[in-house]
Amino acid sequence: MFGSTRVLVVACALSVGPASIGCGGQDLELVNGANWKAHVYERGEPWGEALGDLVFRPEVCKGLDLTPQYGRLDENDLINFLRQRNIQFNIERPRDDLAYLIVDDARTKRPARLRVAILENSDEAGRELADAIAEHGNGSWGVHRSNLAVLGPVGDTSHDLAFAAETKLVCWGVFTIVGSRDTVVIPGGYREL
Repeated sequence: MFGSTRVLVVACALSVGPASIGCGGQDLELVNGANWKAHVYERGEPWGEALGDLVFRPEVCKGLDLTPQYGRLDENDLINFLRQRNIQFNIERPRDDLAYLIVDDARTKRPARLRVAILENSDEAGRELADAIAEHGNGSWGVHRSNLAVLGPVGDTSHDLAFAAETKLVCWGVFTIVGSRDTVVIPGGYREL
């Protein structure tokens, strides 16, 4: 389980600030830019010091049930969450324990692909997400809830934060992102103890 644990990640040596650009291509790009400051605030050091200083604003998840869920889930739990928000997507199911939700959203320049891995328990989901994020490097992010690990598309950190907040994915699962030094959980949304 992540909690506030930081996992050291070897990534490219770039700025850690929310506007930093990742290594390689960007799969997530918002049409009208990323108004990420509307969704997070900083505790501690001035902007650019560390992603670990960010917290999602309370209004991002206002009115949503953030009660931790510990029972076994499958991709339908995330599908129902997205449908309740009128988010359009297509589903690909290559295996019983893996699904891809291709989100076709007006916010993005091209569809955003969410990789949904169905694991045995919360600990495995947390590890799976941390490993996948570390493997994809700077600009990688995802959420996990109970036994599900959802890897988001690689993007500029500011676009990742804005997309995850605007789609309310941060309210559905524990939000984790990688910067140039560490993988961090950004609090303020859904959390599991």
